[in-house]
Amino acid sequence: MSIDWEKLRREEWPILETMTFLDTACVSFAPQRTVRALKDFADMSARQDEANSSAHHIAMDGMRGKAYREAAKLLNAEPEEIALIESTTHGLNIAATSIPLEKGDNIVTANLEFIQVALPWCAIRNSQGIEIRVAKPKDSRFYAETFEELFDEHTKMLVISTVEWCNGWKMDLKSIGDMCKRHGVKLIVDAVQQLGVGKIDVKECHIDILAAGGHKWLNSPFGCGVLYINKELLPNIQPVFWGYLNTKEPPEGWGGYWENPNSKAVSDWEFVPTARRFEIGGTSNYPGAIALGETLELVNELGVENIEKHMFDLSTYCLDMYEQIGGTAITHRDADHRSGIVITRLYDDLAVDREILKKLHARKIFIAQRFTDNVGGFRTSCQYFNNKKDIDTLRDALLEIIREIGRAPDYKKS
Repeated sequence: MSIDWEKLRREEWPILETMTFLDTACVSFAPQRTVRALKDFADMSARQDEANSSAHHIAMDGMRGKAYREAAKLLNAEPEEIALIESTTHGLNIAATSIPLEKGDNIVTANLEFIQVALPWCAIRNSQGIEIRVAKPKDSRFYAETFEELFDEHTKMLVISTVEWCNGWKMDLKSIGDMCKRHGVKLIVDAVQQLGVGKIDVKECHIDILAAGGHKWLNSPFGCGVLYINKELLPNIQPVFWGYLNTKEPPEGWGGYWENPNSKAVSDWEFVPTARRFEIGGTSNYPGAIALGETLELVNELGVENIEKHMFDLSTYCLDMYEQIGGTAITHRDADHRSGIVITRLYDDLAVDREILKKLHARKIFIAQRFTDNVGGFRTSCQYFNNKKDIDTLRDALLEIIREIGRAPDYKKS
């Protein structure tokens, strides 16, 4: 499939003509197709197109359907394994509150995780008497055996990101998932730095729960994301909150049920046996779901394998650029573990790097600076709407700033 990336960029992200934006790993921009869909929904919400208000409410809920279908397609998941959530945080909290733990149990995570990944378990470790074990390889490369070394008979979960936010390392989900399955350990993944630009096939890789907000690489910053729950796990866990839309729809539909004189306030409700049981189950974020459906559809139209190749080429070009101007790559070049995130340092004095960042932002060149556990640096995001010109613009600005500083970059890895 031949894709005209420049045409796509012009048509869907005209804002990129006004800046050099290389910060998708923070929060991205919506494509124009999403903007149009949201405008259509806003217009619809101000009208009454249905026969009555109940039908109008139900119609709005039905507009979420595309997001479910496209998410299942992207992940190669079964429809019953997909739910919509507010954010990655929401999904991780579902995992933390739904999978039971006992005193003396432990979970394993990585030292480079974003604060939110382990936070729900940090919040309960004292009250529930659990231990959090942290994998910290010297070279910041994570493999299945990196985590396996910390497992014992009390290990219940491995909680990790599919891509580490502060060095760009992409996990081998196949080997990690296989390892977890052998040990009977639940694999919980935060996929927010990969979903939409990297292939994740839940039939190839054993994952128990996956959560990803839409605001980064899915280009949908509207408070809605994707939750995947493995169908083998679904019957064995329960939500901690319940909503009427998590129950099986009555034969006459909700509109008919609300008009039924025999409807009850208290009953033995039957809940759906799908991932949707873990949604809030009430009036939902319709604009967020509609927007997410549009951006997921775009990813599936382009093909995530095509996106991944384009992104890999850009991230390689970016890594080469930084090294050519004297920078030091924090991101590893291992081809199987590369993502759209490129992390580099220029100066040993962090204050100098921070001034460089301010000067770039003043020039409307947007990258970020991110660290965890003393690993990190400048974070440059190579999204599929970016091009080599963006990276060239960044290079030219960095060279100019380096000349102003008056000395060559001097950061060296310890």
